[in-house]
Amino acid sequence: MSDITPVLYATDGTDFRGALKYHYGIALKRFAKYGLPCAAMFLQMYMWPMEYRGYLLPIAIVGLLGFVFTSVLFYARTSVIWNCSRVFRTYPLEFRGSLEKVKLESRRLYLRFGKQADQSVTMLAKDPLGRAGWPKGMVDGVWFAGDDPFGGAAIVPGTGELLFMQPSEWALAAEARDNAGGVRIKQAKRAGIKRPVSYR
Repeated sequence: MSDITPVLYATDGTDFRGALKYHYGIALKRFAKYGLPCAAMFLQMYMWPMEYRGYLLPIAIVGLLGFVFTSVLFYARTSVIWNCSRVFRTYPLEFRGSLEKVKLESRRLYLRFGKQADQSVTMLAKDPLGRAGWPKGMVDGVWFAGDDPFGGAAIVPGTGELLFMQPSEWALAAEARDNAGGVRIKQAKRAGIKRPVSYR
């Protein structure tokens, strides 16, 4: 998993809580590694007498910009993890094989489930930690929770990456969503996937 240490939770669809906790922890560690030093660069200016602060201003500005950037990144990462959490607490995880990799575009994964790919919804999958490339463990499929016309979330077997998914062409799946029935629509609303989620 790139620069990520081996996961300590089951990746067979039985421990989504472990997956969520792990990814929240990695996001927090990355923020602490880069965001807190940037905050210290900014705040150190106020630890010196006023006559020295002019010299330290460039360092403080760099620190402030770095802290803002890492804070925005931390918020984006934890928001995607939270989206996955809502889905996992609403839908059961089931193994979905016969996965077709459509394309990889700027850390965004486009894929389809099912043997008849032309009849499947093309999903846009987002890794909350922004890792590049296709996860190695998704050769045969993933553990998926959700409803295809609305989207969902997945855990990659073996390597344990989280993926938040939604139809890449939201409008094309509108008819399937409208005909899903009241129960499925309410379930999607509870999971936070009734409406499209903006990717950053």
